[in-house]
Order: sequence, then C-alpha cells, then structure tokens
Amino acid sequence: MKKLVIAVFLAVLLSSSTSFAQMRLEGFALGQSNAAFKVNWISFQDSVFDVDLSDGIYLGVEGYHQLFPNLYVGGEIGWARATNDRLVSLDGVTIQTIDTRVHFVPLELNLKYAAEVAPNVVLGFGGGLSYSWLDLDVDVGGRSANVSEDWVFGVQLFTDVNYRFTPNLFAGVNAKYQWTEDMNVHLSGTNFRSNVDMNNFRLGVQVGYMF
Repeated sequence: MKKLVIAVFLAVLLSSSTSFAQMRLEGFALGQSNAAFKVNWISFQDSVFDVDLSDGIYLGVEGYHQLFPNLYVGGEIGWARATNDRLVSLDGVTIQTIDTRVHFVPLELNLKYAAEVAPNVVLGFGGGLSYSWLDLDVDVGGRSANVSEDWVFGVQLFTDVNYRFTPNLFAGVNAKYQWTEDMNVHLSGTNFRSNVDMNNFRLGVQVGYMF
C-alpha cells in the first residue's frame, strides 16, 4: 500500500512538472486562458471639496486569453466604495461637516504581458482603456446636498506577480494606477462647482484559475 501511495504521488508530480514545462515551451505563462478574483485596497487621488477619498475596498473579476506567446488580451469589471468625513469651509467663512461617499464601477479592456521569471513564478505587466461609472454623494451638515453620477473614460497601467500552485491554480499580488477624465460636480444650494477626477491607486491580492 505504501509503495502504491508513493507511486501515485510520483505520477502526479511528474504530470504536474510536464504540464508546467509545456506551459513554458508554448508561452502559456498563465495558461491559454485564465480568470481571477481580486480583493484590493483603493485610494482615490483627487480631493473632492478638499476631502480626501481613501481607504476604500475594491472587488474585481478579470479574465484573459492568450493572443501570442506570453501576450494576453482581456478585461476586468469591479466595484469600489470609499467614504470620508471632514470639517471644511465651502465659502471661506462657515465651517461645515462634509460627508463624501463614492461608488465606482470600472469596465476595463487590457493587454498584458506575462512571463515566467522563476520556477512557477509569473511576472505580468500591461495597460488598457476603461469606461467607468461613478456615483458621488455629498452630505453637508447632515443633509443631502448633492448626488452626481456619470460615466468617464480612463486609462490604466498595472503589474502583478503570481505563483502557480498547480497546472490550474495560481495566486498573487497586484498593483494598478488608473487615470480618468474629469467629472463636473455642482453642490446644490451653493455656488460651488468643481471638476474632479476619479484617479485611483489599487493594491491587493488575487486568486485565479488557468484553462
């Protein structure tokens, strides 16, 4: 029985090694296709009414298919929420509490280059275009003063490092910076108008499956 268990273990190990070697030879660093679920910390870089939107959470799903050896095309969709409270002056005189909340849904089309840099360790980097929906809610002094929502275009650059645990499973870390066009915001009940962007930085982890 012991010999049988050892034989099965060696067979599985040999099969996995053969599969990994085949991936390297064919440029399938992350399979012919792959999909991953991401959990990220997100920080919006612009200030809205001098209120920094930061410390949000981002959940996303991405999928890629190989175009050429090591070159993948794919997309990502996600959802983020960030909030902040702060005492500010909108007119230079009166101090008020501003409660700012943003919901953010990016739709991305990306190109990604991924290559094995060490046994089962894959480094990837790329960029792409995005079309994102955002909903900006602002409360002034405890009352709802403004609700703005819009779609904005953007571009992004990113990098990630993944480890292949099996011929199908991988996990790793990722970072991304995204630039978006401006959104016009008018704080109802005041003369305050501003153009704000949803430029953001994301840092997190992912777990994925290769096909």
